[in-house]
Amino acid sequence: MEREEYCWNCGSVLESGANYCSACGAEVGRDDRAGGESESGGRTDEWGTNDYGADDYGSDDYGADDYGTDDYGSGSYEQAGYGSDGYDAPGYKTRRNDTSFAAVTHLLAIFTWLIGPLIVLVVTEDEFVDANARMAVNWQIMFTIYMLLSLMLVIVGVGILGLIILPILDIAFCVVAAVKANDGEVWQYPLTPEIV
Repeated sequence: MEREEYCWNCGSVLESGANYCSACGAEVGRDDRAGGESESGGRTDEWGTNDYGADDYGSDDYGADDYGTDDYGSGSYEQAGYGSDGYDAPGYKTRRNDTSFAAVTHLLAIFTWLIGPLIVLVVTEDEFVDANARMAVNWQIMFTIYMLLSLMLVIVGVGILGLIILPILDIAFCVVAAVKANDGEVWQYPLTPEIV
């Protein structure tokens, strides 16, 4: 009768003649189980067999009596959530106050036009706030160009529509960018090339 052999990595029963564990994919070469020298130089006579390890290892009564039961441990420990408060967005190491400051930068543009985001761009040393301030400055420059074009087109009669729609778009875009910045993202304004 052939002895059952177990995976050195996960402990699963190996199929007869298997070179890899079907459960975890670990390599379990035949030479490691033949009782010869392993690559590290140690003997492998019992490795991966029932004879290896404690006699009762893997049995139901192995380990602490209450291990695996519902009342094991005090229950006062909770698993931490995914991510951390310190690093939200990929590519930028942002803290919560940085995302808030970046969001305020976009909202400043509604009330101060180009001045607020430009001051933030010059003053800030944080990469995330800097990237958001650049987006806000670029949008305010393009917004000004679009407004001037609409003002010139008022003579033709088409520009009045731009003078009505553009301020609404400015507010909407700044709010969307502020929400995205608060979530840790740098949002590219539509129809806005990188100028600064």
